[in-house]
Amino acid sequence: MKSLIRKVAAGVLAAATMLGIAGLGATTASARTAKTATLTVTSSDAAFNGKTVKAYQMFSASPDAAGQNATYTLAYPWGNFFKTNADDLGITGVTDDNVSEKAYDYVYGLNQQDMKLAEFATKASNWAKKNNVSVSATATAEASGNAYVATFEYLPLGYYVVSPQAGSTSNTRHTDAMLVNVTATKNINLKSEYPTVDKTIDTDKKGDSAQIGSKVNFQLKSKVPDTSEYTNYVFKIVDTLSAGLDFNNDVTVKVGDATLSTTTHDYSVTTSGKIVTIDLSNYVKTDNASKAGKGILVTYSATLNKDAFVGTPGQDNPGNLNSAKVQYSNDPSADSIGESTASETHSYTFNFNLKKIYKEGDIEHTLAYARFQLLDSNKTSVISLVKKSENVYRPATDGDTDTVTVTEVETPANGMIEFTGLKAGTYYLKETDAPAGYNKLSDPVEVTIEATINKTTGALESWKVNGSAPTTDVPVPVVKIENKKGALLPDTGGMGTVLFTVFGVLIVALGAGWYVKSNRKSRHAA
Repeated sequence: MKSLIRKVAAGVLAAATMLGIAGLGATTASARTAKTATLTVTSSDAAFNGKTVKAYQMFSASPDAAGQNATYTLAYPWGNFFKTNADDLGITGVTDDNVSEKAYDYVYGLNQQDMKLAEFATKASNWAKKNNVSVSATATAEASGNAYVATFEYLPLGYYVVSPQAGSTSNTRHTDAMLVNVTATKNINLKSEYPTVDKTIDTDKKGDSAQIGSKVNFQLKSKVPDTSEYTNYVFKIVDTLSAGLDFNNDVTVKVGDATLSTTTHDYSVTTSGKIVTIDLSNYVKTDNASKAGKGILVTYSATLNKDAFVGTPGQDNPGNLNSAKVQYSNDPSADSIGESTASETHSYTFNFNLKKIYKEGDIEHTLAYARFQLLDSNKTSVISLVKKSENVYRPATDGDTDTVTVTEVETPANGMIEFTGLKAGTYYLKETDAPAGYNKLSDPVEVTIEATINKTTGALESWKVNGSAPTTDVPVPVVKIENKKGALLPDTGGMGTVLFTVFGVLIVALGAGWYVKSNRKSRHAA
């Protein structure tokens, strides 16, 4: 193919770069002798991390030493692209012999037509994908400081169609594809966004505690993507609940200030096991120009059930972990679906052992047949319990209609009862009956469960019960409650003692009377 030499205005390159498109321009003369260069694609969007970027060389380039001119040669098989799309592009008289020159003239003529460049980038990228054009180079975005960067090293000099793994297109350019003139080391900023979702408990928590049988309120935030590049567009929020949570089928969806409805088919909700899918595909595509960029807010609740993980999660069990992600169209030229990075929340629930004891000196003994109620933080409500296993009790749930619930529990021979499935907070243990020969406690015993949860990740950093944290040897913290033996208290004696006291008082009184009478007689005699 013919080699073409054209002088390019540097101002055109600067204008194109502002839109994320690097035009047919020159760079510094210091790199003119190099045959390869480094290209980096940078984004501040964390969703870009791990995404792939493909580079298709449309023209090879040989810049001169001054950096004001370059020789561009059309690369194979791009001649077919310009010939088959000649009518759509408005190219006339194209032949095998002149296609390279015609192609150059066409692209050069787009320099100061920003939207034309964007449309051409889309058309070229889609054609390359549909026709399985060989990719010149592929890079994967990685974290670099506060940004995410895909780096092409030793890229042959040339003019490239750069196609990032697609998502929501740019609100200004309406395409993910870019045109980049690589004649020296260059960095371009990715203007497109990738659909993401942020899942929280309530409005801002990544982790929280909950009691078995209670509701956990979830919130999912996303944005309506720019779908202008797509004929059809898939947009689904896929939420996966842990085994310990039951979906309550109470989804609400708002976009901006508008509340959506399933009745008008704005969205649909489907479930498969623990997976809940909220499909907004039709809504985000219809009249997209007026919706793109608006916030999506999804709320729903789930109930912590009897299968909830209790205690400290480990590598073998992440606990009550829940996650949400977005599934979205990521290739305008094909029915290809991408997924966002999962956004996670954590729901924690805890336990403790009541250990009933009595002491003989310094020796501690366990005590059976003591009966207790578990009260809430106000000391007024008795928590209904269900026996989970031998001497292990959890709070009753609304689904326990066919299960025996109890409001009192009794200590066994080892004095130990486990209360499980409790949220962090304050509880009280009220002794309702003491074992024979022991005094019943007059006041309830306070039990406080404290948990420290990382605000950013939702990870459980520590937890303790009445100041005692779980250990490898004692994984369930223990609350000891002591009873005193009911020994007889001293009193003033029985009935015999009372009679003796009465007789003594009478004798003293008679003696006093006799003395007074005798004393009177003595005075009269005198």
